[in-house]
Amino acid sequence: MERPLEQLAQTTEPQMVQRRFDEQNLGSAYVISWLFAITSLMLIPVSVLSKQQRVGHGAAAIADALLTLFLIGSMSELRRARRRDTRPSRAYARAVGRHLGAWLVTLFVVKFATLIYFALSDNGGWIAWGVIFPTATIALRLRLQERIALNTLLLVIILAAVLLSPAPKRKQNTAGIVSMLVSVNLVCFAVGALTSRSMKKAAIEEGVQRRAEAREQLRIRDELRFAREVQISMLPEAPPQLEWADVAGISLPATEVGGDYYDYYVVDGRLAIVCGDVAGHGLASGITLSALRSGFTLLRDQLLDPAHVLDRLQEVVTQSSRRRMMVTISVLLLDHETHQATIASAGHPPLLHVRGATGETQLIELFAPPLGARLGATVPQRVMPFASGDTFVLHSDGIYETVNASGDEYGLDRLARIVAACDGTAEEVRDAVLRDVESFRGDEPQEDDVTLVVVRIA
Repeated sequence: MERPLEQLAQTTEPQMVQRRFDEQNLGSAYVISWLFAITSLMLIPVSVLSKQQRVGHGAAAIADALLTLFLIGSMSELRRARRRDTRPSRAYARAVGRHLGAWLVTLFVVKFATLIYFALSDNGGWIAWGVIFPTATIALRLRLQERIALNTLLLVIILAAVLLSPAPKRKQNTAGIVSMLVSVNLVCFAVGALTSRSMKKAAIEEGVQRRAEAREQLRIRDELRFAREVQISMLPEAPPQLEWADVAGISLPATEVGGDYYDYYVVDGRLAIVCGDVAGHGLASGITLSALRSGFTLLRDQLLDPAHVLDRLQEVVTQSSRRRMMVTISVLLLDHETHQATIASAGHPPLLHVRGATGETQLIELFAPPLGARLGATVPQRVMPFASGDTFVLHSDGIYETVNASGDEYGLDRLARIVAACDGTAEEVRDAVLRDVESFRGDEPQEDDVTLVVVRIA
């Protein structure tokens, strides 16, 4: 299961090593545990059918079987969790996972002691286990102290077996057998320790690199989050409160930092609405929009001539970045006294005008290159009348270029129908359009920034 970036960024080197060891042990020890389970199932009937009928045999066989099955169940849960199963692991499995190495040491020691205990009645049966078990420990990836504890306990059990085996059945070369088993144990300890050390080094190298990458991703994420907060702070907190105009706007970025922008300016009783879209989205777009907003703030008193302001902002866009950045932008200036609307646009999507008296829709498009195109063209401007009940909609291409699962585009005609059909406040019109766009898109991701500003004339 992938860990969150914050957790990965704070991982220590011992945690890196332990995680790698646990991943390895969940595979190899899982297989070994099933082999142990087979021996456990054999020991129970052996203890029942034993001629000596020792109570200790039965108790040891049952305890050994329960421990083995418990660890098999725990490792099965942990393996499933590592395969990114959404169902959380059970509490007992998580407890084992926190100290998997110690549990495996316990399992090996208990299993070894149980098998030696049963094999003491056999003159040489326990010797085979004394070779098999130390060899099996090579497959485990343990910390040095865990491996020392495991191999030491195996030696103690071997020495105890020598002392507890029936005297008449001891062979004359007991010292040689013990020497051989100790040598096997030491060799297996050395091989296992060297293998674990090699894996430890690789785990630290990989873990340090992943930790550095996680910290870098967190740094970038935090910077983007801050940039997003700055960009959101550049958008108007609330629409202007005018008796003759009801205004509602919204901008929904597709990424942390969007490329869309809108704003309101009240100049000498007139309302100027700006709607812009930097090509693409991301940090570079956000920087360009920041420069553009500063330009509008400085030139706000000149917005009575929107085309002139956009012409002056050409240099702001071209100088804001060494990369060629292009911005489509339109300005709608509404004069309530004269009932005249002035529209200037530099390559921005058509402005939608819905006449309140007739419900007639009109898409107003002024053909011009976007700001930053460096073609030397002037920004076109158009003046038109408006009346009470009329609705104006400024928007970015993220709305009408929205694509559904079938590859169909939302389109300007559908936008016009939704606006014309909604007889409510500017906020209600805005929300109706957003709901319809979301419904049209379905489960498809939002590919582009979405900006929408609605003005209804009272």
